[in-house]
Amino acid sequence: MTELAHDLYLLAAVLGLALVVAHAGMPVLAQGAFAAVGGVGALQLERAGLPIGTAVLVAVLAGAAAGAGTGWLVARADGPAVALATWALAWLAYTALIAFPGLSGGEQGLTRPAIDRVQGLFGWSLTLTPRVHAVTAAALCGAALWGTARLRAARAGADAAALRDDRELALTLRVRERRRRIELMAVAGALGAAAGAGVSLLLGVAAPADLSPLLSLQLLAAVIVGGTAPVAGPLLGFAVVAAIPRLSQLVADSGASDTAATGVVTAALLVACVVLRPYVRARPRALAEPPPAAPAAVGAGGRLLTARELYLRLGDVHVLRGVGLELRAGEIHAVIGPNGSGKTTLLRVLAGELRAAGRIEGERVVRTLQREAGFPSLSPYRQLRVAGTDDALAREIADAGFLSVARAVATGAPVLALDEPAAGLGAAERERLIGLLRRLATGGRGVIVVEHDMRLVAGAADTVTVLDDGRVIAHGAPEEIAADAGVREVYLGALA
Repeated sequence: MTELAHDLYLLAAVLGLALVVAHAGMPVLAQGAFAAVGGVGALQLERAGLPIGTAVLVAVLAGAAAGAGTGWLVARADGPAVALATWALAWLAYTALIAFPGLSGGEQGLTRPAIDRVQGLFGWSLTLTPRVHAVTAAALCGAALWGTARLRAARAGADAAALRDDRELALTLRVRERRRRIELMAVAGALGAAAGAGVSLLLGVAAPADLSPLLSLQLLAAVIVGGTAPVAGPLLGFAVVAAIPRLSQLVADSGASDTAATGVVTAALLVACVVLRPYVRARPRALAEPPPAAPAAVGAGGRLLTARELYLRLGDVHVLRGVGLELRAGEIHAVIGPNGSGKTTLLRVLAGELRAAGRIEGERVVRTLQREAGFPSLSPYRQLRVAGTDDALAREIADAGFLSVARAVATGAPVLALDEPAAGLGAAERERLIGLLRRLATGGRGVIVVEHDMRLVAGAADTVTVLDDGRVIAHGAPEEIAADAGVREVYLGALA
């Protein structure tokens, strides 16, 4: 029963770690450090005079705070940086336990009676037997399964999955990366600390050797094997957690030390789990709640955006040279020009992703990406919810096959900057897109379209601005631009 309770406690830590590793795509290697916060923290707080139940609760909160702090530190880091930083944290925690015997109790660790009678509220008492620990650990795992599933289904979980699938796209939709990573890491830290506290009470000891960085690797291996499968994942994770000490004992029986045996088994498992892990994910589900109301339309003809004298230099290249642009509600404004003329860079500046010299005034701008992009793990409607609101128009546009445009619409931004939305479209699809752009403009939005398809420009645009080498060389109605000899020489002639 003791082994079962031990494995279930560690499974709770695995479930918390899976939230950030498998779901959010963050290779976190600090779960052992959070377990140390829970195990050592609970026993130290008890020694300081707190009842053990209160001590465990405070230690779990400390684990949540440690997780949130770690999330804040690595919020903008890429995968390798997250792995290195959190691995360093695991070693820092272990080194601190070794270097400060007053904190950890030395090599023997902090001890307390494994079977103890604790007092609760209203005079009731409970004897902490292995059976009680097994029931408690099972309840903790159940709560962790339910809570993490709810979190994955909520907005925070959808945002985290979007950041994992395509970070650049998620950031263009204003997904709050730092906040989401802090929230998920806080949950992982709390469950890691709860597992550490549970194991320490079960065994009656919190020893540095049991909280080494190897523990972080073992928990990560369990997550990798389990993947994101909702049922098989926890079961396989539990199998890994249960197998490690037993396999280590077999290796130790052959003559290796306990530490070497554990290291060998952990390393072998990390290599094997990449091949053995199930490539199974929960199927994307559309949200069941009714769609919110569409954003209020802006008054037709009102000025939405004004850009004046935009200059931008990237390295030794002058990308924008005094570019200006004005957009009104209900207007479709096309920006055309040869490759490398600065069109996409202009959209990034207008969307606030790059800072240029000059002046920009007006409403919020959301842009689409020039490349094909999306969130494969999320259903189309859930992608709209990541963006903002899956209102009726956004859903209609998504159903028509223009998901990138639909995501931009779902943000509710008054100004949409679409980067080559007609790429790869046939004639019929192009006509549907023109109709949808017209509906967006009629609804009060302003639309900026960067496009090479002159048939779409001629059929949809009210105004056209032509860029060449970062400068505006022409501006006017589509028919005026088509008749401009300079434009034909620089741009239209190049397409012939």
